[in-house]
Amino acid sequence: MSDAVRINIFRSYEEVVKRNGKVILVGPSLEDTLREAGTKLREKIVELQTIRGATIDEISLLRDWDTVIAVVKDSPQSSGLSSPQLVDMATAPDSAHASSTSSTPDFTLREKDRKWVEPAEFSLRRTSTFPVSDAPSRHDWVRLNVGGRIFATTRATLSSDPTSMLARMFEPGWSSVTDSSGAYLIDRSPEYFEPLLNFLRHSKLILNEGINPQGVLEEAKFFGISKAIDPLETIVRSEELSLSGHFTRREFLKVLSTTSSSATLRCQGAHLEGVDLSNLDLRHINFKCANLRQCNLSGCDLSHCIFERADMYQANLDGAIVQCVHMPRVNMEGATFKGCTMDTMMGIHTNLEGILDIRPKTLV
Repeated sequence: MSDAVRINIFRSYEEVVKRNGKVILVGPSLEDTLREAGTKLREKIVELQTIRGATIDEISLLRDWDTVIAVVKDSPQSSGLSSPQLVDMATAPDSAHASSTSSTPDFTLREKDRKWVEPAEFSLRRTSTFPVSDAPSRHDWVRLNVGGRIFATTRATLSSDPTSMLARMFEPGWSSVTDSSGAYLIDRSPEYFEPLLNFLRHSKLILNEGINPQGVLEEAKFFGISKAIDPLETIVRSEELSLSGHFTRREFLKVLSTTSSSATLRCQGAHLEGVDLSNLDLRHINFKCANLRQCNLSGCDLSHCIFERADMYQANLDGAIVQCVHMPRVNMEGATFKGCTMDTMMGIHTNLEGILDIRPKTLV
């Protein structure tokens, strides 16, 4: 049994309803776990039971964040007085919460003729904020007060990156401060936090218009959301690239080498006039509205690139791979395409719709 396994312990079913319990680490043996539970609850614990009243006699049966009833010596649970009962529906009263008058249930009945009848104090609503069998669990709804703005989410969402600070907030020993409504206080920017929360929900990084990616990147580093850092750094570098002046092949290679292979480099509006980019792997780059006049792109792999409205006057694309390239409204006057590969083996074509001033002789 791993020392990292944690369980939620409660003195009784009523305490589960009130969510008045403690978290303990499962010990190397059942006796050690009972001793730790007794220390936490300040009671003499004689056994552990599931939420349904079954005795747990092996710690290997315990899973992380299980909910367990710690039976106190001489308590009603230790005598089995409050455990759920299996009754014969042929003789039981109509009420779901009525107690059975039979001393011993008839276990020879067919399964469909049996029904669990729970004590009234154990009848939790199924619309509760936590499942009956796992309370409180990683699926609990929690509220975060980030810079004065309230966010509602689940522990499962916050724990989707287990190494992040948001996941560690709910570990034993972590000191968290709450406001008067019980929301966890986080002194950070809500504007930059929202895209990261959505990223944890669906693993997609979506930045609304007007959001500074540099600010979101700093928040990702602060919270330790490692999976969001690489794509955010790519976006920041792409924006710097688009806003920068004319730069050289060496500067472009530096940006290219620090970009993840799974990310899309955005070079919208980049000034690359006359730059030698020959024989480079430039797949999936967005060159929308870029200045590529007299740019040397010979021998490049330009598959899936976007050149919408780019200026490619007298650009050299000899021997380049331009499969599945999107090139609407591109100025191609004087550009050369000798020996280009345009169609894939699957028959997917390059989009040359609306190209301006392309001449047949350049495709020889």
